[in-house]
Amino acid sequence: MKFLDFEEFREKKEKFREDLKVEAKVFDEKTLYVLYKLLAKGKIKKIKFPVKEGKESVVLAGLDKEGWIAIKVYRIYHCDFKHMWKYLIADPRFFSVKKNRRQVILTWVKREFKNMKIAFKAGVRCPEPKTFMENVLVMKFIGDDGLPAPRLVDTVPQNPQKVYEKIVEDMKKMAESNLIHGDLSEYNILLWKSLPFIIDFSQGVRRNHPLAIEFLRKDVENINKYFKKLGVKINENLFEELKQRLRL
Repeated sequence: MKFLDFEEFREKKEKFREDLKVEAKVFDEKTLYVLYKLLAKGKIKKIKFPVKEGKESVVLAGLDKEGWIAIKVYRIYHCDFKHMWKYLIADPRFFSVKKNRRQVILTWVKREFKNMKIAFKAGVRCPEPKTFMENVLVMKFIGDDGLPAPRLVDTVPQNPQKVYEKIVEDMKKMAESNLIHGDLSEYNILLWKSLPFIIDFSQGVRRNHPLAIEFLRKDVENINKYFKKLGVKINENLFEELKQRLRL
């Protein structure tokens, strides 16, 4: 595929948008160009169709040379960047980010990619992070033939005790890697082939974050509360065990 500069792309953008099979309201011109660059660089082979559309982001199913991928696109003009900025400046890795809409969102995507990379390297069941560019994050697809795995909140595990124990294992792996998910609940866990896969790492924080304890407690409370309703024997000491692993 011949790489086009921005001016050439603008002349062809309507056809590109049509090829993506998405409505004009979904992506702004710069986002379309980012997607086009990822295609031109071979990071994405094909973009197939949207699988999840939210207020702040859209997830597309696509393909790369290895198989199905998920392409998460943050909407530049619909994200609550002021809320994001408050999270970022408390994170020592990104405290210098300026209160600028585009800069905040691009840093947010970079942060999510880095957090996911840490988790994946630690052996946590999560999508394999592939690459990111500006407001677009590419990861391995969890599901089959473009059909995403259901969220835990939308299904009932056949063996909830086993699923709970697997999630606790992953929480411990994250803690040992100095990472706290920060938004862990049944809404951010996919169930695929009877195993849980943790997603949405954008609010993940490191041990030295000023709200680390608060986020850790929230994660533990959310997970224990959900599985307790399913009759699972939960780990009442999980919070303290994770604190020790994090050296908090």
